[in-house]
Amino acid sequence: MLDFRNAWPTPEEEQANAWKRFSLLAQCTFFFLTTLAIAAAFGFLNLISLPRGGMLLIGCVALAEFLIRSHHFWRTGVESALWIGGLYAFIFSLPHSGKPEALLVLAAAAALAGWRVRNALFGTLALVLVVVYFAIRQWWLVAILFAIAVALIALIAATRSWKRPSTELLWQMLLLVMPVAGSIAAIDHRGSAYPIFAALAIVFAVVGIRWRLRVPLVACAIAIAIAIIDARIPLSLEVQLIAGGIVALIVAATLTRMLRRRTTGFVLDVPQQSELEALLSAGGQAILPVHVHAAEGGGTTPVNPQDGEFGGAGASGSY
Repeated sequence: MLDFRNAWPTPEEEQANAWKRFSLLAQCTFFFLTTLAIAAAFGFLNLISLPRGGMLLIGCVALAEFLIRSHHFWRTGVESALWIGGLYAFIFSLPHSGKPEALLVLAAAAALAGWRVRNALFGTLALVLVVVYFAIRQWWLVAILFAIAVALIALIAATRSWKRPSTELLWQMLLLVMPVAGSIAAIDHRGSAYPIFAALAIVFAVVGIRWRLRVPLVACAIAIAIAIIDARIPLSLEVQLIAGGIVALIVAATLTRMLRRRTTGFVLDVPQQSELEALLSAGGQAILPVHVHAAEGGGTTPVNPQDGEFGGAGASGSY
């Protein structure tokens, strides 16, 4: 019987970052280095005529599971690279004929790795590969409709509260990426799909305003940009950029005035960030690993009153 204990962090542990994890930049670095090591092993096993795909699949997955279950590796970049690298090494070692159906196999591997390590990027990659498959088969309408259907499902899911930040991040990434993937898939048929994306932008805006969600509003802006590009407005690029800048300034000024001094709903103050918003603002994070532990005694930092008679954080009533 399979033992799934310690296979995943609990939702509470994932929210608290209780398992070992690194900063975003460090994750990318370790992911790249681990992938490079897998590629080198792939080439070495090929030189000595050993079953490279099967050996790498077993070795990488076994090592990833050991790191996850025994050492609680989670969001370090190493375990993610081992899982998807082992699967792709096995797929690339199989005989292939160059048929587009191979994209579906790659999509299934990305979905499996994404499910195992709960990586939103892998899950998004899986669905993007499906859209690419439809595009290669020249089923451009199917590609657009599939991408929009996934985006709408992600929109509905984004209105719910999820215990795991990784699940919430997956829906947010799908909401932002799938309209772009559908537009690129239909790049040879530009000018015929802009009404679809214009309607999609309206839906995103309504949901974002109704449920006070920022990610659907960002997706709305993306859908509007796609619709404008697909519509092929008979204006020069410079004029379009100037007009877009003016509209953006007017909208920004209007929103700033409307949200001034608001304390509920959409506000100007910085709210608690979701995982996607944290990723978007992670450029300034340090490279050093981040390993969060709960502090004893409730995790609060003691404040030195500095002999004050009353007031908070060292304030004093005597001068």
